[in-house]
Amino acid sequence: MRTLLEAKPLAPVSEILSKAADQLRNSNTTILLLAAPSLQGALAIAPLEAALVDAGLPYRRRFRLEAPAEGAWVHILGPADESGPRLSLAPTQLSLAGTVVDGLTGHQGDSRKGPLTAVVQSHALAQAICPDGVRIRRLRPWTISGNWLHSALDTTYDPVFTALRDALVEDGSIRVVSLPEVPKPNISGNTWIDSAALNAVSSRWSSLDMEGRARALSHLMRPALSRSTPSTARLEEMGWHCILGPGWSTDLAGQIASAAGLWKEVPAAVAAGRVADSLLRRGVIPQL
Repeated sequence: MRTLLEAKPLAPVSEILSKAADQLRNSNTTILLLAAPSLQGALAIAPLEAALVDAGLPYRRRFRLEAPAEGAWVHILGPADESGPRLSLAPTQLSLAGTVVDGLTGHQGDSRKGPLTAVVQSHALAQAICPDGVRIRRLRPWTISGNWLHSALDTTYDPVFTALRDALVEDGSIRVVSLPEVPKPNISGNTWIDSAALNAVSSRWSSLDMEGRARALSHLMRPALSRSTPSTARLEEMGWHCILGPGWSTDLAGQIASAAGLWKEVPAAVAAGRVADSLLRRGVIPQL
C-alpha cells in the first residue's frame, strides 16, 4: 500500500514528518499529545493515539491550547494557523499546522493549490510511526476529514481534498457513492433535502439506469441551488461523492455533522474526548 507521505500533496512536509516519526518511534519517554478541544483537534489527535497504541508507545492526551516548555510532545495547532509543521529535537517537540500545497495539476500544467490540514499531516505521521497498525488502517478514511471541515470547499473546489480522496479510493480505503446509496444518511443539518423524497429515490435506485439516476439525484438536490450555502463544490460532494469507509453505514459528512452536535450538549473537552475515543475504539462516530 502506498503511504500517505508518498502522495504528491504531502511532498513539502514528508521529510520533517518522516524525521519526527523516527524520533517518536524511538522515544524513551512518555509522549504528550496536545490539541484544542475542537472537532478538528479530536480528528487530528485520534490517529496519533492509534499509532502510539499500535506501536506500544506510552503517551498522554490533553485537550488544551498551550504546549509545555519541557518534555516530548506533538502539538496540533488550530486551522487558522497555516505556518506548516515545525520540529525541534532533544526532546522531540513537533507542532502540526496546516499549509498551502499543490494538489492537482491542470490540463495546461498549471498547479492547483489547496490546504494540507493538520489532520492530514497527523494521519501521515501516524502511518509513518506504525505502518502496519490495525487501528491506523481503520482510521485511514478520516484522512480527508480536516479538508471537509476547511472553508476551501465553501469558496471553490479543493484540489488537495480531491487528490487525497482519489488516492484513498485507489488503495481501497474508501468507496465514493451517491447519497441514495448511503445505507443510513444523516441529513439532519440539510433541511433543503426532503427525507421522504430521498427515501423514495433510495428505494428504487437499483432499478434506475444512469440517466434516471442523474435525473432523480439532480431533482433531489435542486432546492439547494437557491440558497447561499452550501457552495456548489460542497453540494457536489454531499450528493454525488459521499465517502464510505469499510463497514460504514453513514458517510463521512454525515458522521462529522453528528459529531459537531456534541459541542452543543457537553463541555468542549468532553466532546473532543468522546469523538477521539469513538474513533480510536471503533473507527466511526455514531449518530446522535
